Amino acid sequence: MASLQKLISFCILIFLIRHVYSQQPYDESDCDAESEVPGSKYNCTPEDFPCQAYIVYRAQKDFQSISSISSLFNLSMPDILEINRMAEADSRNLTLGREIIIPVNCSCHNSFSQSVFIYNFSRTDHSLASVACGVFEALLKAQSLKEENPDFGRDDSASFMLKLPIRCACPNANQTRDGIKYLVTYPLIQNDHTDLIARKFGVSEAVIWDANELKSFTAIFPQTALLVPTKDVPTVNWDVQEDSPPTPRVATPLRKIEPSRKSGHLKLYTYLALGLLALIILLIAAVFTFTSIRKRSHPMSFQLLPPRTSVSSNVSPDLLNKMSELKQSLRNFSLEELKNATEHFNNEGCLIGKAVYKGKISGYDVAIEKMESKEATRDVIYILTKISHLNIVKLEGCCYGSSPYLVLEFAKYGSLRDCLSNIDVARQLTWARRTQIAFDLVVGLHYIHHCTKPSFVHRNVHSKNVLITKDWRAKVTGFRLAKPVTSIEENGIISWNESRVVGRKGYLAPEYLTYGLASLKVDVFAFGIVLLELLSAKEASTDGKLLMDSLNFLQEAGVEHSSGFLEKLNKFMDPVLEGDYPLADAVCLIFLAKACLHQDPNDRPSMDNVLKVLSRFV
Repeated sequence: MASLQKLISFCILIFLIRHVYSQQPYDESDCDAESEVPGSKYNCTPEDFPCQAYIVYRAQKDFQSISSISSLFNLSMPDILEINRMAEADSRNLTLGREIIIPVNCSCHNSFSQSVFIYNFSRTDHSLASVACGVFEALLKAQSLKEENPDFGRDDSASFMLKLPIRCACPNANQTRDGIKYLVTYPLIQNDHTDLIARKFGVSEAVIWDANELKSFTAIFPQTALLVPTKDVPTVNWDVQEDSPPTPRVATPLRKIEPSRKSGHLKLYTYLALGLLALIILLIAAVFTFTSIRKRSHPMSFQLLPPRTSVSSNVSPDLLNKMSELKQSLRNFSLEELKNATEHFNNEGCLIGKAVYKGKISGYDVAIEKMESKEATRDVIYILTKISHLNIVKLEGCCYGSSPYLVLEFAKYGSLRDCLSNIDVARQLTWARRTQIAFDLVVGLHYIHHCTKPSFVHRNVHSKNVLITKDWRAKVTGFRLAKPVTSIEENGIISWNESRVVGRKGYLAPEYLTYGLASLKVDVFAFGIVLLELLSAKEASTDGKLLMDSLNFLQEAGVEHSSGFLEKLNKFMDPVLEGDYPLADAVCLIFLAKACLHQDPNDRPSMDNVLKVLSRFV
């Protein structure tokens, strides 16, 4: 008996070792169950995220065209047509069940990997399960939907904006070494099985087993999801059909594609341990009935079992044209709530910026911004809900009406310009905090330039649109003028002519100010001005010339080690620093700012290059 216990302990140890190398365990729980079920989301660690991932969506009654599907997932039709190798003429009336590849940006939030969208829930949707398991075809669980929307059902409003945490995942280190670049979330339907799925994607069945921790006696069910690893952008072979009923398939527990990566001894012990474990299971099965071991009675196969839910897959949603494309849930505030939060907008102490008020809602400080129009409000909501990042101001909610408002997170110290202009606050801006603020600003801009799809150019970067939180971290705000960029050339620049130049003078790039040419590099130019402000505390003039002219001392060759150079450098730097900064770091950051201010946008660094430089200073 003691030897048996040792063997079981050893087998458990081997399982734990295997778990380290695995991707995500397969979750067979019911899609429509709203009670807590472990494993209903994929676990993650932030260092591997964000990444490009993909999901499969099947055409259904109310989403039978690429146009409607692209609207549901906030993507342009050309993007989906290109990925799925379809012509526009073939996209209007898809065959029901046609599998469409959808690209998503997968992020790690609260230790779970997901791509978040917003769906306008209306009375015709009946329940959370009908949305999760019907409209979105088990790409998420009803339980996950309930957890992400705790306020759902508390009022009798006709509609509610649901936050949808769609399942996705990024390749782990082992998969990356094996050449895996992407993971596809594949929702299962009746008669699916792993061999059929593997042939559709042109991958081996074994890599699907590995990615989902499929083991002996494991069955897969309709309205659950599997991860399909691919080495290239995934495509679905629609010609693959199941010619005859699939034969039962039992996966051997050991199925690594390249087992040579592990030591020979570990492989040998693993085979022996799991072989003995299989023998033990057979012995136990001789004493107990098979149903006492498994709560469900199903064959030892990866063949798909009959569905366990009556939720229809063609539930009709009542979509709002744009709001359904959002990626976060928003609270709809009433005007009365905002008036109570700000003392009816009459208290001067509540006014913290142009048309921006400080308020308190549910015990929390918020910033309430009055918007110019519903159209501008919609555009900012679209952007801020598509962009979710630590260094981007968080949108808490909105209030629609004759005068729309946005409710944003509150930053204790206000804008960077406010901090630099207040001598008491500026003294708290140590060199370490200033470099961290510069880094945070770059990370936020880098995110909207290189990590979102589509990319965005801010077009209104200045020191009043950089907010400083209570822990002296920076957040980018002021997205009224932001604009999506549909494509980026190899040099990182895509320009378009603007009929009307917008933005704050003093921060506008010369090619934009003179010719109306907008590109990602206009944000780089504006960052250069903000960086000079951060170092010197000087305020940018209406044309930015004052700050740029203050860099003339850098052009005096051969004076870097002279007392004259140091005197001019100290005169340039913010006097409240009192010289308490690394000389070499200060000179490097000034040269970085100068590089960002090149007249020719092609000579400016990309935000990616700026990030690499600044990462050495924090």
